[in-house]
Amino acid sequence: MRGASIPEPTTRRVSRTVHVGLFAIAASIGMVFALLAEIQDAHGLSSTTLGFIAAVSFFAGVASQMTLAPLADRGHARQLMIGAVIAAAIGVVGFALATTAWQFILARAISGLAYGAYAPSARALVSAADPKRAGARLGSLAGLETAGFIVGPGIAAGIVEFTNLDVPFVMMAVILLAILPSLSRVRIDEATGARIHSSPLAGAVSILKRRQALAAVILSAALILPAGMYEAIFARFMTDIGAETWFIGLSLSLYGIPFALTAPIAGRFADRLGPLRVIPISVAVIVPLTIIYGQLTTPGLVMTLAMAEAVANGAAMPAGQALMASATADGERATGQGLAAAAGQIAAGIAALVSAPLYEASGPGATYTVVAVAVLVMAAIGMAVGLSGGRQSRSPSPQPSLF
Repeated sequence: MRGASIPEPTTRRVSRTVHVGLFAIAASIGMVFALLAEIQDAHGLSSTTLGFIAAVSFFAGVASQMTLAPLADRGHARQLMIGAVIAAAIGVVGFALATTAWQFILARAISGLAYGAYAPSARALVSAADPKRAGARLGSLAGLETAGFIVGPGIAAGIVEFTNLDVPFVMMAVILLAILPSLSRVRIDEATGARIHSSPLAGAVSILKRRQALAAVILSAALILPAGMYEAIFARFMTDIGAETWFIGLSLSLYGIPFALTAPIAGRFADRLGPLRVIPISVAVIVPLTIIYGQLTTPGLVMTLAMAEAVANGAAMPAGQALMASATADGERATGQGLAAAAGQIAAGIAALVSAPLYEASGPGATYTVVAVAVLVMAAIGMAVGLSGGRQSRSPSPQPSLF
């Protein structure tokens, strides 16, 4: 019935194995960051191909976030996460075996599908476990996820120094498969299977009609967009200004330290103050730093400023996820998180496709500036939509749909 309130859910426990799985999948994807330049040199790949390798992961993530993630809202969270871990292992093995452009692209697509299926499910479980503290819980999860993205490159770069390009991918596949026995025993306490909406499409449409949810989608796209550029050109950029592979891995690892420390704290601030008060401050830091990167020629200075940017991103990411969590209810949280993540993946995929050829043609200055302006414009639109939503209910009661 219209206007009916949703009962306050009780706090539920989420197994740490769910967090470990997201960490491992993120690490399996992130390890490519540090090695992409060496892979390019070893296999004679063009810069445009690097853009496709980076972009396909994001677009594959969109496909799984839109089609697979809603299954978690229908009682299949455990099966979805198990399948995602298996797919992630296949993806990294594919990278170890690949020798041609299409093989690398296929392997990266499989990895993107895995991440897109797992991450929204994990975020839905965590946010639903304690909706009043969703920001803090999502901040902790985001910190661990980012730790995976940056630990992966650091470890991969270190291993390559003593072995070859294939070994880190094989080792990561073994680690992923080792998680499966524990993950198969995870108890899912999320209130899934409620069938609030008659179909995933109906659920997505209903969610996007809410201004807070639409704002979360747009802001997620703005905040994740630079990731596509970094995946496509960061290793190439750092190599071009004199950084060695081990230093690129170190840079990515050091980025994750302030992010991981900031995200849980910032998530608590988002719970208290509201996500729309946290995000603008972060954007005001991210945009100018992105422009500055393109003017730098010293790897050490790039790394130092990246650590400052990590604080801003560590505040913004959980705030954006908390904004979506506040606009959704049990039985639709994975769909909502999937929508926001898909928007980010689309934006990042486009950035990856554009950044690689733009970098090759115009250099880092133009590339970083274009991306920074895109972030600013999208963030402004997202804020305008969110603020125009007024004082909408934090836990909206989704209405049955005829779709």
